[in-house]
Amino acid sequence: MILVAALACVALQVEAVSGGGSSTLLSVDLPSGTATVISVLDHRLNALGYSEAQDTYYGISSTGEVVRVDRLGATTVVGHVPHGALADAVAGTIHGDYYYVRAAGAMYVVNINPTSAHFLDLVSVSVLWPISFFVSVDDFDYNPADGLLYGVATKFFGHPEVVTIDPHTGWIRPLSPAVPMPDGPGYGAAVFGPDGALYATNNDKSGQSVLYRVDLDGSGTVTPISSRPAARTIDSAGCYAAAPPPIVLPPTTTTTPPPVVIPPTTTTTVPPTTTTPPTTTTIPPPITVPEGPIALPAEPLPTPASTPATTPSPIPAGATPPPPTLPPPPSSPAPTTPKPVPPPVFKPDRPVEEVIELADHRTETKRRWSLAVLLLVIGAGAVAAQRARRV
Repeated sequence: MILVAALACVALQVEAVSGGGSSTLLSVDLPSGTATVISVLDHRLNALGYSEAQDTYYGISSTGEVVRVDRLGATTVVGHVPHGALADAVAGTIHGDYYYVRAAGAMYVVNINPTSAHFLDLVSVSVLWPISFFVSVDDFDYNPADGLLYGVATKFFGHPEVVTIDPHTGWIRPLSPAVPMPDGPGYGAAVFGPDGALYATNNDKSGQSVLYRVDLDGSGTVTPISSRPAARTIDSAGCYAAAPPPIVLPPTTTTTPPPVVIPPTTTTTVPPTTTTPPTTTTIPPPITVPEGPIALPAEPLPTPASTPATTPSPIPAGATPPPPTLPPPPSSPAPTTPKPVPPPVFKPDRPVEEVIELADHRTETKRRWSLAVLLLVIGAGAVAAQRARRV
């Protein structure tokens, strides 16, 4: 099949250098043509085809068994060919669920859908013609662009050339314009590459099996690209997309910075702090307030001022005597403000009620003194008035 979009692909190839024995499995990189041996199989296979949907290969053994092969060379027998003639198959390819196989002068189509009830059943058989071509097309590949099979036919007379085969009618015809190929006994391998060219291998060209690249653009250019020792049988199929090469990054140059030198740290010893002697606080002793009433000093009574005796004027007969003139009352002495007593430092020994009682007692004393002075003034006034009447 054509994988034009791919940059490269890998085809698997089976080959045997003798008429008997098992086949050797190789991988062939296209378009370079580099071949690598994978393993020696436990079967002699031919008519190899690649199923892209299943990502696996199918081949037919010399005993008529249908063998499935993976990319690493592991093989599995999945059944027997549906027709005895297929045991001599020489060419094969796969498209979708159909396996196209050439054996003798006919094209066989086999169902290879593993989920189908008709797996490995024969779908159709077509007779190849004209006879001058069919006996020498040893391999082909399916071209999805036109639905035809492309291979190289070796004719009885003349040079080998590229031909197409209609898988439904069996009709074989050469390309136009013709694309002649180098002489050889047969082209046992044919596969499309990622560039749309046909890659065909001549089994034995002067003791070498030579891989050619064939342009199908009408130019007819045929280019040999690689060679291996000649083989008795060769068949190839593919081509699956090759894994992209690993990305090699340039080495990263890591510049190691110079080590940072830290200068030594100078430690300054601080002299010990002078210990301040503890401050001794002397608490004064509590003021002791004596129990009982506080005796206040006796205050001297004010001495009343001497009032000169006034001789009243004679009162004429029949006249009303004037009221007696009373001396002005003596001025009351200003009350003495007691000195404030500082609050005790500690709780006093006696209850608060006693202090209140002392204050009330002092006030009562002041009131008594004031009343006594008032009575003396009134009494003195009365005495003076009485004396005046007697005179």
